[in-house]
Amino acid sequence: MKARFLLGVCLSGVVAFLGTASTSHAQQGQYVTQAAARLSKLIDAGNNAGYSLQNNSFSLGGGWLKKSESWVAIYSVNLVKGTKYRFLASGDNDAKDVDLRVMDPEGNQVAIDDKVDLNAIVNYTAKTSGKHMVQIRLYDSNENLPAVCLSAMMIMKK
Repeated sequence: MKARFLLGVCLSGVVAFLGTASTSHAQQGQYVTQAAARLSKLIDAGNNAGYSLQNNSFSLGGGWLKKSESWVAIYSVNLVKGTKYRFLASGDNDAKDVDLRVMDPEGNQVAIDDKVDLNAIVNYTAKTSGKHMVQIRLYDSNENLPAVCLSAMMIMKK
């Protein structure tokens, strides 16, 4: 329940921000809602698998992405060696293939989900402590349209 409240608060801020965007992207809030609904299901599944959103820490991010083979850095997080994390990503109704990867402090890819799927799930046990970069890409979309892609980071409950 607390995770849903935090997700709602975060998404309200995102919707408010997108509501101020230029008129060329009017009504983007509907895309945030679509992506958030998909991400919420992934978070619930993560909860059932023993993961949770972290208290008083970064948990959610995302953006309005164009279809591309290039990766977009969406957030960096401090991970603790030996701790199990789950990174999630999903897109709105125009997204067809959302990919997610984790880069270690040296810039090496340490985990990836690049399967052809609307959702991406990366389970990763940190090999080193330090700042890791989470990257996302919209690899494919309906009619090459941009899409809202959202991501969450969860930690294994102790």
